[in-house]
Amino acid sequence: MGETKLTKGSYGYIDNWKRTRLITLALWVIFIGALLLIPMMVLGTKYNAFTVAAIVMVLPAARQAVQYIAMAGFHSGSREEYEKIASYVEGKSWMVLAADMVLASESGHMVLNMIVICNGNIYGYAPKQKKSREAIEAYLTNLLMETDVTHKKPVVHESFDEFEEMIMMLSANEPSAPMEAGSIFAGLKANCI
Repeated sequence: MGETKLTKGSYGYIDNWKRTRLITLALWVIFIGALLLIPMMVLGTKYNAFTVAAIVMVLPAARQAVQYIAMAGFHSGSREEYEKIASYVEGKSWMVLAADMVLASESGHMVLNMIVICNGNIYGYAPKQKKSREAIEAYLTNLLMETDVTHKKPVVHESFDEFEEMIMMLSANEPSAPMEAGSIFAGLKANCI
């Protein structure tokens, strides 16, 4: 079937995460239902310790349900678009490609289908967003400031053609002194769902 491990920043993360959460929710429902019904049928009363345990088990199940509902409207980007960008970034040590990044903030979630980190800056592709491009760029700027990269300005594209053109240009021009992208990527992953 394919790789089943969920890794933030890898292509297909959102869809795999949602599938895993849905299976987990189904298991919670079955477990809680069994914990309620089986003792009730065996003991003949709903007043028992198993009922209390089942009620307590609803709390972690509800937490999983809330997470799933929050992510329900988001999907992984196009595989074809991802592979195009991956071909530009492949073999370029000064560039890091991440996909399916769902950034969480107080004002809501932002989905970036792809992010390329190059020379200390973030270049993102975020089509069909509820948030404005400027709001996403401001959020990414704050993330850069947390990693002590204050002189860079993230760029977010809503058009894939513009994003592809930018990445093609970046991949053709190796910087003379490339900056570390690992700490920026780690900061992004820490702020992702």
